[in-house]
Amino acid sequence: MAYKLKQLVTLSLSVLVSVNVALGEDCGLNATFTKEGIDAVYPGDGAYQNASQPFNLRVPYQPVAITYPKNTEDVVKIVNASASCRIPVSARSGGHSYAAYGLGGNNGHLVVDLSHITDIVVDVNSTAKSAVIGAGNRLGNVSESLFNQSRRAMPHGTCPRVGIGGHASYGGYGFTSRQWGLTLDNIVGLTMVLANGTKIEANSSQYSDIFWAARGAAPSFGIITHFHVNTYAAPERPTFFDYQWSLPPNQTMAAISAYQNLSLSSSIPAEIGFELNLRKGNSRGDIRVDFLGSYYGAPENFSAIVQPFLDAMPTPPLNTTVENTTWIEHLKLLADGPPRLNDTFYAKSLMTPSNVTMSQEAITAFVTQMSTEGWDTSTDWFVQLELYGGTNSRIPKVLSNATAFANRNTLWTIQFYASSANHLPPYPDEGISFLDGLVNSVTEKESSTWKYGAYTNYVDPLLTTSQWHSLYYGTNYARLHSIKQVVDPNGVFTFPQSIPRA
Repeated sequence: MAYKLKQLVTLSLSVLVSVNVALGEDCGLNATFTKEGIDAVYPGDGAYQNASQPFNLRVPYQPVAITYPKNTEDVVKIVNASASCRIPVSARSGGHSYAAYGLGGNNGHLVVDLSHITDIVVDVNSTAKSAVIGAGNRLGNVSESLFNQSRRAMPHGTCPRVGIGGHASYGGYGFTSRQWGLTLDNIVGLTMVLANGTKIEANSSQYSDIFWAARGAAPSFGIITHFHVNTYAAPERPTFFDYQWSLPPNQTMAAISAYQNLSLSSSIPAEIGFELNLRKGNSRGDIRVDFLGSYYGAPENFSAIVQPFLDAMPTPPLNTTVENTTWIEHLKLLADGPPRLNDTFYAKSLMTPSNVTMSQEAITAFVTQMSTEGWDTSTDWFVQLELYGGTNSRIPKVLSNATAFANRNTLWTIQFYASSANHLPPYPDEGISFLDGLVNSVTEKESSTWKYGAYTNYVDPLLTTSQWHSLYYGTNYARLHSIKQVVDPNGVFTFPQSIPRA
């Protein structure tokens, strides 16, 4: 039955692509792009296979066309042409959406690839040294350009190939976020194209509802072509640190408890960011525990901050790295070598409450699951416990309703990630059940007061509609829905987890 259903779904999606391709041809979509000088790739073209390949090979989709605008005016023309053909539009920045939402998240979308919109300009004469960043830039380009132009920086993640578009639209966490906020917290304006083809400049004083919605859910409301952001003086001599252990289950439980104590300690300053990474260890049942992060204060003050955690660990680390470097060299250390161009994986997330700790029962069940099922699964997996909150963090100082990003009162964002054994298709079904089991091992041991969310940049396409409404947007969902009805009543920007128009 499952096989027949899969055949039926595949056939239906193929029909959808064929119908939308025909629609595009019938209403002159191809001719419009040719006339306007807009580069585009279509099914059957030699470049189509590479152009339509997702980062996550588990979720391949077939767009009706992939367009390559050179500027905002081109985006206006593309949106108008596609909307007139009633073909849904999806923007792609770096293309790293875990669910391939840059390709539409299902077949039959028109993709607006922003990779040619890569200008970055720092206003060196302004007090805030604000910058305008094209949405086609990747994080590596952004960090290097800001530093080379004016020795400036901004908060963002560690993978240099991730696009700024989705990263900033849905959050944007990095180790500087505890002192500088999320990427979206530093957006002061947006250049954006709406569903009706209007180009707008959105900020706190004009198009303020759209500006609010775009900082947390932008792809549901339009296509951002440029971000206007605040920047900061790049740290002079940041400290990179990485401590590694391979521990049996009982010591791994103690390590997570010690990490929770450090995360809640009143002694940790805003200038430090860190995470605890977990994966299979050196012997069956053991867990590799990796405590890493960045410190941006005076190097001589670093040891005193992390020493309580190291003292609480059951054994000395097997490997220790502590390096003081320049800002750019520091970012290279965080990137940990060349990133994968593709992977085949499934991922989930939990954003844990800051006011209720993870119980010992949950920690025990979680580690037990990793040390048993984690060794039986064929997948290559890891879990990251990223510190968002804690004393002095800027992230929770922004009100939950100040932007569409709702999950402010978060201690950790936990990412659960499992790739196929060789990182290529096909993806094993047991990888999905394994991650579900890991998440459930935590949530089922907590009480109803342990209110958790999920992180949209670690998007889980298998969540039910009610789950993602609540876990991603919380009480902000109702306002997002109201704005969508006004801004995009025809659903031009629609994908499986977009804010619905009705």
